[in-house]
Amino acid sequence: MDSGGSEAKGFLPGLTWRSLLAMVLAGLIFLPASAYLWLAVGAGASTAATYVTVILFSALARIYGTRLSRQELFIIYSIVGGIGGAMPIFYWQVFRSYFVNNPLSLEFKVGGVPVRDLVPTWMAPPPSSPAHALRTMFHPDWLPAVAVAVVFSGLSLLAEVALGMLVSYLYIEVEPLPFPFAQIDATMINTLDEREHEPLLYFFTSLIGGAVYGSLVFLLPLVLGPAAAVIPYPWMDFTPYTQFFLPGAALGIATDPTSFLYGMILPPSVTFSIMLGSLATWVLGNTLTLTVFKDFSPEWVREYTQGMSIFLIYQRANLRLWLSTFMGVSFGLAIFILIVTRRRIIESFKALSRIKQAGSELGYPPATILLALFFAATTLSVILYYTLVPGIPLWLPPLLSIGLSLVVALVGARVYGELGLTFSPDFVYNMWKAVVYYSPYQGYAGWIFTPVIAGFSTPWYVNATKAAYLTRTRPIDYYKAVMTAFVITTVLGLVFMDFFWRMAPIPSFVYPYVMGLWPFYAISDCLFATRQIIIRADQILLGIGIAVAAGFGGFALAKMGIPVNPIALVGGVYALPPYTIMVFLMSLLSKYVIARAIGKEKWNRIRAVTIAGFLAGVGIIVAAGVAITLLSKAAWIWPW
Repeated sequence: MDSGGSEAKGFLPGLTWRSLLAMVLAGLIFLPASAYLWLAVGAGASTAATYVTVILFSALARIYGTRLSRQELFIIYSIVGGIGGAMPIFYWQVFRSYFVNNPLSLEFKVGGVPVRDLVPTWMAPPPSSPAHALRTMFHPDWLPAVAVAVVFSGLSLLAEVALGMLVSYLYIEVEPLPFPFAQIDATMINTLDEREHEPLLYFFTSLIGGAVYGSLVFLLPLVLGPAAAVIPYPWMDFTPYTQFFLPGAALGIATDPTSFLYGMILPPSVTFSIMLGSLATWVLGNTLTLTVFKDFSPEWVREYTQGMSIFLIYQRANLRLWLSTFMGVSFGLAIFILIVTRRRIIESFKALSRIKQAGSELGYPPATILLALFFAATTLSVILYYTLVPGIPLWLPPLLSIGLSLVVALVGARVYGELGLTFSPDFVYNMWKAVVYYSPYQGYAGWIFTPVIAGFSTPWYVNATKAAYLTRTRPIDYYKAVMTAFVITTVLGLVFMDFFWRMAPIPSFVYPYVMGLWPFYAISDCLFATRQIIIRADQILLGIGIAVAAGFGGFALAKMGIPVNPIALVGGVYALPPYTIMVFLMSLLSKYVIARAIGKEKWNRIRAVTIAGFLAGVGIIVAAGVAITLLSKAAWIWPW
């Protein structure tokens, strides 16, 4: 298998009528299931949609005497998961309906005005609108909110696509990064395409193992209820046992294989560094701030109580303890990466002119057009933002929309390409809130709504482009498919969110996950708008110092031969220990147990296909569980 880069020649088209049909069917079949799951359990059907659709369409093609090309398989594999696991953008419009009708929004006031009265009509109709009682998105009062959501989502997509192509060229052609997930993705596609005996044997063997494991973790709770769970999801929570000697520590073992199996691809030095950063934050830091350094965050000390689960500890500590520090760590990590890679980044940008020469095969527009598209999308969003959110400081939207987008894209794609770690959306939103906090802005919309800040999706776009290289698919076909998928998810997402809202109130017992989550969101929004959540400049500076010091300290240790990865060490502070512990254990299992048992060369050859097969088995079981759940609930929700 080719490693990508300039050697990957002979690209072929992958966006055909057959791959387009698979995308549409995934939207019709999996998007409603995903919309329901986001409301009921807090997760989409991405894994299920991906593997089920790829395997199903591959089998159907053989039944009809033809076969999908490797490039068509790639487009289906890389796009269908995004469609089938998407959270419809109108999810947040329904949340705003809940928010403006919640008595909490009357209790919090800004300048003597209840927060509810500060919610503009382009975010939600006023509480007096009949649209709320009718529970439908198809009402004239929703038109401004729907239009704003679609316009800003479209501008965000254009900025993301432009950055995706630019950064893909930098980190695949100019400075090739490994992108461990791309190896798994490409192996899955190539195995189904080539159908060689040995890879297929390992693929289907691990698929059976994944199906068995998926049944224990996902199927039984989905079909029989949470009480039937054999293996708890998403983790085994150890806090009931550790709270007596490590209060506040978020200790456990993750059980969702999609969150830790990639550790088998990474070396133990990287996964140990990730785990070290995670334990230093969520175990040592949480505990010491409750026992020794109580003045660091008195709010955290007041709110922590024995018996809190990992989920509650994460919520409260993230908001009360680590919010300011993590903002600083994020800035510090970006500063560290930009410093140590400055020469390569400068050389990479100088090499962007080569996109024009490579354009005939990659299909990319010239770099000047891509940059113009990015600046046009972000600038237009800033202009619209000034119109929608009066009172916001003029310097704030362009600084974060343009400047932060470039930093997040460059740094995020590098971290993902080397380690498989990503920044969560909260990372950027908290950056925005920190700047708003230190501005004179008074209101509600400016805290919750941002101009286009791109870079979230860049790591996944670059990873998929790497897989496109490995499967000889024209990269531009992937980006065309991404834009097509946006149209599908936007149109169908509106229909299905409206359907589920009409079916039962949101939140309600029919959608249990948001019953617990949306009140937390509502309170958080009110606390930010009324500045009752304190963002401390000294802790931001502390976070910057910690990140830069840890980065260069890890860099020095690595130079001395001590196996510490500085980026992984700093990046690990965002990840919860249940995940990082399992990622580390998987890397040890891969290198020191499996590789020695069956031979290093053979394990390296079949490792990716084994992981892909296991995840495919889990995906198939999740799809079956969702289908059974939806069928079982289809009748009793109604009163007759």
